[in-house]
Amino acid sequence: MFWIFFSFVFIFSSYLFLPKTRYFFVFFIFLYFIYSVFSIFFIVGNYYTGVGVDESVIYHLFYGFDGAGVRADLNVFYIGIISALFYIFFIFIFLYFWKKFNFSNKKLLKIFSFFLIFISFFSHPLLKNFYDMGYFSFGKSKQNISYKIPEIKKNDRETKNLIFIYLESFEKLYLDENIFPGLAKNLQNLSKNSTYFENIEQAFGTSWTIAGMVGSQCGAPLINTGGGGNSMHGIEDFLPGAFCMGDFLNKSGYELSYVGGADLSFAGKGNFYKTHGFQNIFGKNELKNRLIDKNYQNDWGLFDDTTFEFVFEEFDRLSSLGKNFGLFTLSLDTHGNDSFVSKSCPKTNFDKKILNSYACSDFLLGRFLEKLKKHKNFENTIIVIASDHYAMKQNESSSILEKYSKDRKNLFLIINGETKNISKNGTTLDIGATVLGEMGFEISKLGFGVNLLKDEEKSIDNFTLRENKKSFEELWNFPSIKNGIDFDLDKLKVSIDGKNIGYPALIYLDLKNEIQKILWEDPVNGALLDKVKKNSIYLGYYGKSKKGFCLNFFNISGKKNEKCFLNSQNFSYENILKELKK
Repeated sequence: MFWIFFSFVFIFSSYLFLPKTRYFFVFFIFLYFIYSVFSIFFIVGNYYTGVGVDESVIYHLFYGFDGAGVRADLNVFYIGIISALFYIFFIFIFLYFWKKFNFSNKKLLKIFSFFLIFISFFSHPLLKNFYDMGYFSFGKSKQNISYKIPEIKKNDRETKNLIFIYLESFEKLYLDENIFPGLAKNLQNLSKNSTYFENIEQAFGTSWTIAGMVGSQCGAPLINTGGGGNSMHGIEDFLPGAFCMGDFLNKSGYELSYVGGADLSFAGKGNFYKTHGFQNIFGKNELKNRLIDKNYQNDWGLFDDTTFEFVFEEFDRLSSLGKNFGLFTLSLDTHGNDSFVSKSCPKTNFDKKILNSYACSDFLLGRFLEKLKKHKNFENTIIVIASDHYAMKQNESSSILEKYSKDRKNLFLIINGETKNISKNGTTLDIGATVLGEMGFEISKLGFGVNLLKDEEKSIDNFTLRENKKSFEELWNFPSIKNGIDFDLDKLKVSIDGKNIGYPALIYLDLKNEIQKILWEDPVNGALLDKVKKNSIYLGYYGKSKKGFCLNFFNISGKKNEKCFLNSQNFSYENILKELKK
């Protein structure tokens, strides 16, 4: 926050030296408004991340906070309002002092004032955030990387069933007895009796839950580059160009289930699992009717003791099917600043409330694993335990974690009947390939990740991932327009290539007249008609009644013509090309 204060001092100082005319006052207030928007955006983002605006903030700006806890929305609202009031207050300060400072050498001071304005924006921490995310990278990376879709090939071993447990924000540092004594006794014991990976860094673009899941299962960061990620709320498929663990296991004949206590709509988690091969997907809304006590829920969803019971029930069902299966779950109680403690946990008295939640999570995990191992069908099953991401800034224990920032790693271990420590460097992206290898498949790479148990494979570092940021947009494959555009007036739906498309929408076509990108109206994109390019199509409503649809075609010369639809029909690719040539 030092740099935002430093930047504010410069913009405040610039005001003092501006010529005291109405023109310059309006000019300054306009720049100050832009500066204020920058600052509020940074402050709200910093509440969640501790580093300002990162990929997680951009992601939720596109996707929204549907399914989030009420407190999450209220905190954003309160912080935004307080920040806005602060900057509005200074407008009155500027008005009051406008005539108080009037220097004689106006030309020189005007130049100096503009210089201070430039410095205030240039030193703003939001600018550094955008640079760190790669938005100001104009050159190509020196090291090209490619997304690997592996062959489905078994090794000599029998393929295993899989239980994959994500522990919310439960990074490896919480297992350190010198830092958090007595906190995670079960996990400490498991780390000594499993295949334990000691050096798993959080990969670029995986610092929040859905991104950690995508990174570990698909071997790819979850990145928005200004259009590709925008498809998250306009197309029902989630990252369709990625080939994930679910796709791999589904093609291998596995029955796949996800059971989680949070709302599936939050961050698109449900769509992710639906897109990538999972047949059974359960979240808060699917499970809450099975609760004995319907009121036993927290702000984000179900308590973890309840969720683990449902996970065990699903394991019991899957293990009786007589086929290979994969079961994924995510804990929830350690989410947020205060977190939650399930009522079935023994009472603990750590000095920070959130640490009681971590101790409870460790207890519930241990109890769940003991119950699993006693099940008659547990044989031939491996268990993976991993943190979804590092603990976030609003976590009450973040001040302790930051003291040991160089030692922070993701938790990753595999319970497979072997005991060994793997010190090889890796990232979140390497988890998927490594787990599939341990399940009995012959695999070296998955996506941008590698199998860490193969000596010849080397993990891709975060610097290289950042440098290749724009290549990740390709994973948001857009549907083909070759089958035309389908209009369903009864349901007011529009679909392309069988995929429902949100509207209004602006469709950019490439030189081969295939979809290059789709934009939807949102706080970032703004008015779509202001972003029209040559060889594009704007999809909107018909008139004020909104009982039909219209396509506005902009040809390679920029000329516009319109075609409207008041009946359900398919508008063919041939007709689209004709309209674009008019």
